[in-house]
Amino acid sequence: MSSNILFVSNESGKAIFLTSNDVLVKSFCSLSNTCSSKDSCRSCSLIGAAKNHLRGTRSGSNIKPLDGELSAGIGEYKIGRNVLLKVMGLGSCIGVILSDVSTGICGIAHVLLPGASDKGETKYAETAIEKMFEDMVKIGARKSRITAKFAGGAQVFKHMSLDVLKIGDRNAVSVEETLIKKNIPILAKDVGGNVGRNVIFNPADGSMIVKYTAKGEVLWL
Repeated sequence: MSSNILFVSNESGKAIFLTSNDVLVKSFCSLSNTCSSKDSCRSCSLIGAAKNHLRGTRSGSNIKPLDGELSAGIGEYKIGRNVLLKVMGLGSCIGVILSDVSTGICGIAHVLLPGASDKGETKYAETAIEKMFEDMVKIGARKSRITAKFAGGAQVFKHMSLDVLKIGDRNAVSVEETLIKKNIPILAKDVGGNVGRNVIFNPADGSMIVKYTAKGEVLWL
């Protein structure tokens, strides 16, 4: 049975394809910003390679099936191995990704607030990162190999100027300070601005895919 999620890469670019009954239904593509079809996905070498794989024929592209997907809601984190990870609809919240590429174990947290919680609530940056890190190690991730990427922290209410209301900025600072304190290398970040984001993590190549909700721009970091 074909995987529902395929990562395809070649000299042209790379893409995640979500499939249903061997039909391509959605993609996250590194060529989105220059492709006239955008998310409609009509015809290119990446699509051709994915379709050939689904038909059981060989292609010249690198193709790796993923073992499903997990999505973290507000204040949650999810961990898995070789799975697509997502947090959607980020405004001032931060999507924090921890991964150990040597084992394929990765996690994503949907951070709502800065600081830590004395009640263990994972909507707080420090608490979420620490708990996610510990749970990843418990299932086999190696502490010394875990790295981080994060995105979000927008100032969605443009007219609020009081520092106490700039939750997005405070979230970004809290996430970064926590990662530094735990000696977790930060490989990429995309924070600030006033536009919401969706964040996807692709364990096949360690990419954080950031899609801006208003502009439609896609970044692979």
